[in-house]
Amino acid sequence: MTACLPRMRAHLIYSPSAGNGGPSVDELLAAFRRTGFQPSSCSVKEPGFPNVLSKPTDLIVAVGGDGTVTTVLANLPDRSIPVAIVPQGTANNIARSLGIEGSPHRIAAGLHDARERPFDIGVATGPWGCHRFIEAVGVGLLAQAMAEIDAADISGAEQLRSSRREFARKLAEAKPEHLDVTVDGHELAGDFLIFEVMNIGYVGPNLHLAPMADSGDGLLDVVYAPLGRRAEMLKWLETDPEQLAPPVETMRARKVELGRVGTSLRLGDNVSPASGVVARMTLELEPEPVRLLVPQQSA
Repeated sequence: MTACLPRMRAHLIYSPSAGNGGPSVDELLAAFRRTGFQPSSCSVKEPGFPNVLSKPTDLIVAVGGDGTVTTVLANLPDRSIPVAIVPQGTANNIARSLGIEGSPHRIAAGLHDARERPFDIGVATGPWGCHRFIEAVGVGLLAQAMAEIDAADISGAEQLRSSRREFARKLAEAKPEHLDVTVDGHELAGDFLIFEVMNIGYVGPNLHLAPMADSGDGLLDVVYAPLGRRAEMLKWLETDPEQLAPPVETMRARKVELGRVGTSLRLGDNVSPASGVVARMTLELEPEPVRLLVPQQSA
């Protein structure tokens, strides 16, 4: 199947940090022109960004890290328009989970015979209303560690290293989170070190917590580690979390309901719409997925 043809229109939605250690906006546009596209561009931070997503085009390209990709996918008004990703962030968990990597020129060239695949969009419903998520919703020590590193305003590769160090410290010392959870109608309650409802394989500081996750299968991956897994989690994190299977339990589900949640809630890309205690939250997938293009050399 040919996913796109020469001279197709492409809207490049980029992070304003483009060019800071990566290609400039002009270089991004040039890479797509050289490979047969008619590109236009818009910063994800511009006031008119939502209107750009509604303009006629053949392809939308999210250029940036997980925050930029999440913003584009969560706000896409017409899911019949395919989306491509050019990873330019620090963690790039979404692109990593899909096997997308390479230079903008290589990715642009690969889009001409890209593989199209569905990509699910999660929705969390709570006291704040509804909030879409792409990566995961997390409760527990990993969520706490990431929140503290975010508050410290650490960026780049040091953010990943600091998040892992802080997560290890909390695994060794901190109390678990008590949760009352219902997974597709089945009760699951206990004290958890981590509890992640995931849509992709990677989360946080490039932790491969759900190696078997399929972001297009219409199911969420519920990943958790009870208190008894503390020593195993520490050994896994300190040894090689990229290669070793994580010591967690995994369930697949269509609907997850969490009861009382404390302050360690992480919703999506380090975004929490609520502070303090959340009385109840429901997590599901929206019925219509996004059409995502994965370049053949990245598949």
